[in-house]
Amino acid sequence: MNLDATDTCILSSLQENGRMPLSEIARRAGVAPATVHERLAKLRKSGIVQGFYVRLDPRLLGYTVTALIHLRTGLAAEVGKTVEGLSAIPEVEEVHVVTGEYDLVIKVRARDTEHLQQLLVGRIHKVTGIARSATEVCMTSPLERLGPFVSPPALPLPADQGRGRDAW
Repeated sequence: MNLDATDTCILSSLQENGRMPLSEIARRAGVAPATVHERLAKLRKSGIVQGFYVRLDPRLLGYTVTALIHLRTGLAAEVGKTVEGLSAIPEVEEVHVVTGEYDLVIKVRARDTEHLQQLLVGRIHKVTGIARSATEVCMTSPLERLGPFVSPPALPLPADQGRGRDAW
């Protein structure tokens, strides 16, 4: 699906505030609210918009430790089963297949380092296909995004703006 300026305006507005009223998005995009509704339906149907989520603060929920765990699997053919097993662990937020020394990198949240150890030994290392791991505990996470940033379209300048007095 090719995105035009209206689509990118809708997407950037929703990235700014997922609960922004369609009327406000329409005002920003310079179209009718019905147009925004139709475009949003098309963006959802195409898979570009995959859903609307509530972003929770893990620290306020008691999950004070974020860790990146690098995993080496035994057999490449078993990676699907390994990912499936990791997906069943609620504390695993992300799973990435990577190149290099390890096959997977996962992001987990834990209440504390003791909980992290329980996750590693009691759950993650028992998943089918895990041969070895290396864990990095994040000190802070100053930037976490939910998806790629969509830049709002540049607004055209009115005919008399953008030119200096001497531009003629």
